[in-house]
Amino acid sequence: MTAAAIIIANARAGQAHRHDDALASQLTACLQGAGLASVTLPFPAVAKDPAYRAELEAYLDAGARRVVVLGGDGTVRSVAALLLGRDVPLGIVPLGTANLLARDLGVPLVPEVAVGMQATARVHHIDVARCNDEPFLCAAMFGLTTNLARAREAARGIGTWRMLPRVLRKAYWLLKRYPFHRVHLRLDDAPATLSTRALLVSNNPLEPRAGLHPARTALDTGRLGVYGVREGPLYDLPRLVLTLLAGAWTREPRVFHRICRHARIDTQRPLRTTALLDGERTQFRSPLEFDSLPGALPVLVPDPAAAKSSRGAHTR
Repeated sequence: MTAAAIIIANARAGQAHRHDDALASQLTACLQGAGLASVTLPFPAVAKDPAYRAELEAYLDAGARRVVVLGGDGTVRSVAALLLGRDVPLGIVPLGTANLLARDLGVPLVPEVAVGMQATARVHHIDVARCNDEPFLCAAMFGLTTNLARAREAARGIGTWRMLPRVLRKAYWLLKRYPFHRVHLRLDDAPATLSTRALLVSNNPLEPRAGLHPARTALDTGRLGVYGVREGPLYDLPRLVLTLLAGAWTREPRVFHRICRHARIDTQRPLRTTALLDGERTQFRSPLEFDSLPGALPVLVPDPAAAKSSRGAHTR
């Protein structure tokens, strides 16, 4: 089994239905033009499917030199977990809903453009964060936000205008009933206590920028960002949401934020919880231990020289 590149295509990713098999075919041709023979593997319905994993590892053991994922953050995380410990760079053609990792790496969000950059991409090493040894590349979310994400996922495919009222109704119901949890934190050597309904731990700190999608300017600092919303009255929620969207959360008293290299989150008694690791649901039991593997994952990012050359060619 020999192939210089492995293409992993998730047909269930958020934008995949718009492209059918065309993107994988374009990517195959693009890689072939760069002298890389490739093979395409469909991403399985169950990420830990043993047959899929065995086939992927067989190609890697045979000497595959890169893997390119057509999918969203959850698909990328699942593939990255299988690449840890191997010096095989991971490329991304973003087809998900948020595509947070692609945004932070500067990968074009237009899938056809992202396909074209794979031939000239350069390798950059990024950190891999872990929660109780489970790896993630963007963020781990706990609490109320995981329930909102589940409602959004259940409504996927029915259209934005039908989905929005359903998600808003679910959000209102959760805000009325979802409890605050008192959690005990140890961030490096500093203890803290927080009463909250939502916690987020990011792989490298978030930047206070305006917008719907939080951004990270660096993915190789070896640090974690820990964020939570302190308990407060329901009527204050609209103001708080606007503050978050404006990127002014560092000056907001209700927002807890710390930067550390190791984090531990504990509850009064052992608690089973569902987390979203890069958008994928994962079951945990407290306490939660977080750390980072600095520079553990090689990824493919746009080559500035190639991009400049391409822009110059278009202007001539």
